[in-house]
Amino acid sequence: MWEQLIAVLSEMVALYQALVRLAEEKRAVLVAGNAPALEAITRQEELLIIQAGKLESLRASLIGRIAAAHGLSPEDLTLAKVGELADGQASERIVALGGELRAALERLAPLNQLNTQLIEQALKYIQYNINVLTQAAAGPTYTPPQGAGQPAARRTILDTKV
Repeated sequence: MWEQLIAVLSEMVALYQALVRLAEEKRAVLVAGNAPALEAITRQEELLIIQAGKLESLRASLIGRIAAAHGLSPEDLTLAKVGELADGQASERIVALGGELRAALERLAPLNQLNTQLIEQALKYIQYNINVLTQAAAGPTYTPPQGAGQPAARRTILDTKV
């Protein structure tokens, strides 16, 4: 059981380190405004996040089995406590992997926040440009507007019929 947990934790560490690398690449791509590269990175992130969910389920299952074997509640069982329950080398490896996982998650959180801010800025810029392009033309101020009482027609980017 310990070997399985160590294998899952090792995969999780590698996966989250890959997510950190992608988040760093994503930041550079967002700053450069490279939409195709952003799309490719987002696809890679989605695949890794799906894999992370599967690994997390497997980890939770293993922790549940360990907790049951020792008469403990899975909710109260941290990796540090699991490390105390394990023996010798397994204990050291679990504690080390827990530290690596925590470090990767601590690096990932601020990168994701920064990328979110960059995406929001890009969306605001795009929305501003769309608003500028679709604004209705203002009529002259010294004559009554045409079709008084009628709503002004907005120019649109796409000519569509519904």
